[in-house]
Amino acid sequence: MKGLIVPQVGSLKMAYDIPEPVMGPYDALVQVLACGICNGTDLKVIDGHFKGFDTYPCVLGHEACGRVIAVGKKVKNYKTGDIVLRAKLRDTERYYSGWGAFAERALVTDYHAMVADGCRDVPVKHMAEQILPPEIDPAKGQMIITLKEVYSALLRFGVSAEKTVMINGCGPVGQAMTVFCKLLGVSRLMVSDMDEVRLERARELGADLLVNPAQEDVQQKVKQHFPEGVDIFIDAVGRNELINLGLKVIGFNGKVAVYGISPVTCAEIDWEYAPYNWSIQFVQKPTFPEESAVHAQVVEYVRRGAINLDDFVTHVMSVDDFEEGFSLVKQRKAGKIALTF
Repeated sequence: MKGLIVPQVGSLKMAYDIPEPVMGPYDALVQVLACGICNGTDLKVIDGHFKGFDTYPCVLGHEACGRVIAVGKKVKNYKTGDIVLRAKLRDTERYYSGWGAFAERALVTDYHAMVADGCRDVPVKHMAEQILPPEIDPAKGQMIITLKEVYSALLRFGVSAEKTVMINGCGPVGQAMTVFCKLLGVSRLMVSDMDEVRLERARELGADLLVNPAQEDVQQKVKQHFPEGVDIFIDAVGRNELINLGLKVIGFNGKVAVYGISPVTCAEIDWEYAPYNWSIQFVQKPTFPEESAVHAQVVEYVRRGAINLDDFVTHVMSVDDFEEGFSLVKQRKAGKIALTF
């Protein structure tokens, strides 16, 4: 079958020799309908900068949405026709599967059936392989994976109505954070980005204050609107220098919350101008129990219109046009792009 592979660092191509996934008794076979391009993970896997990942050639992608086309004999919670999230491949002799979602077919595993049957050491990653309502367009529905990751991360950061928050970066992740901060009741939210179009998008999504570091002094503007500093400063980009900026603008007992994944895995931390009490928290990988726990809430937000998937998915194109899709992402000319099979 065909799919997108990274044969070596710096290369991305379409392959036609990816082995078909083999179902086990607790697996369901999924026809992948769409997979989102992850502005962070996918690009870093291609460039060889994703921490802890160095096995090539690999099948790319981790944001799949597809339809179940067959189920194993012990599957209880999936049925043919279900639309599911996070189908993935397993490693083969030919290709390592980073997650392997950019492929024509993949697998989900019935975690709850395995637990109910007393299976031991069931991987918790299967908890996040969940069903979408049939009325949600799969090409847009793949964005719900990002939304669940972001929402569960904000909860771990401690974002709540009582907190003041600053988000740095307004790509798809930063935009999702903006929406969820407002849904969580944050009344004073500042968003930072050097792209005026993205900043205006943040305003439309509910940001109360905007700052463009290319045109304004960020520290001065934060102090103007938050004299005591912000409670939570979020790096949604993955730039280590933002940690030190955050330490200059948070208040007493404030937090620098790092979500973006930097290609550089070390930083010199300067707390000369930080308050006496502060913390830095990294949340760069979803914990699957927490991600699965917010599934119903995120889906409900989408169903009742509190979240509009069209606000995030700006392009839907064929997987055959992957080069154009990845080019648009690299040039920051798109939000979330869905490649369809």
